[in-house]
Amino acid sequence: MVVEKRNPIPVKEAIQRIVNQQSSMPAITVALEKSLNHILAEDIVATYDIPRFDKSPYDGFAIRSVDSQGASGQNRIEFKVIDHIGAGSVSDKLVGDHEAVRIMTGAQIPNGADAVVMFEQTIELEDTFTIRKPFSKNENISLKGEETKTGDVVLKKGQVINPGAIAVLATYGYAEVKVIKQPSVAVIATGSELLDVNDVLEDGKIRNSNGPMIRALAEKLGLEVGIYKTQKDDLDSGIPSR
Repeated sequence: MVVEKRNPIPVKEAIQRIVNQQSSMPAITVALEKSLNHILAEDIVATYDIPRFDKSPYDGFAIRSVDSQGASGQNRIEFKVIDHIGAGSVSDKLVGDHEAVRIMTGAQIPNGADAVVMFEQTIELEDTFTIRKPFSKNENISLKGEETKTGDVVLKKGQVINPGAIAVLATYGYAEVKVIKQPSVAVIATGSELLDVNDVLEDGKIRNSNGPMIRALAEKLGLEVGIYKTQKDDLDSGIPSR
C-alpha cells in the first residue's frame, strides 16, 4: 500500500494566498432595507445640517441672555411666559424684554431668544418664573450644524453597513445605497470519513460538522452559499467528467 505524502500549507500562508487574490466585485445599488452587511461602494455625505436649526437639549424656558445679567440668590430676576412649544412645533412669538417661551427638548429656539434655562434652575409660578443666575449667549442651546454639516462624510467607502449605519443612511434620506456586490460562496467539506447530518453513523465515519458551521458563518455575514456538498479524499471524484 502506497502512502501518499502530504505537505500541508501553514494557516498563515493559506490566508495570505486568499488575500493576495486580486478579485473584485462590481458596484450595485440596493434598497436601504436590503443593505445590511454589504460594503459601501462610495462615501456617504450629510444631505443637510444636524441639528437643522438651533434647538433646546432640555425642557425649560427660552430667554434673552441679556435679561438674565445680574441675577443672583439675592437678586432673582422674573420672566413672563408668552408661549409654550413642544418638539416638532415652532413658536410664532418674538421673545422680548424679560419674556420667555416654555420649551421642550428638541424644540426650535424661538426668535429673539439666545439661551435656555432648565426647569430645575427656576422657581415657576402660574405664568412667570424667576432665576438666580445669569446665562450667556447660546447657553444650553444645540446650534445648527454643530453635529454635522451638509457635505460632511458620515460613512466611508469600504465600511460594512451595520444597524447603526442603516440609521445614518435613513437619517439623510438614502432610500437606495451603492454597495459592492456580495460574492457567492461555495462550501465543500472534504473527507472520505464524513457523513451528512441525516446519515446513519457507520464504523470509521463521523458526521460533517465543519461544513454546516462554515455555511452558517457565511450566511451570518449575508453571503449567499451557492454550492454546498461533501467531497471524498479523491481529487478526481470532485472534477466533473466531460
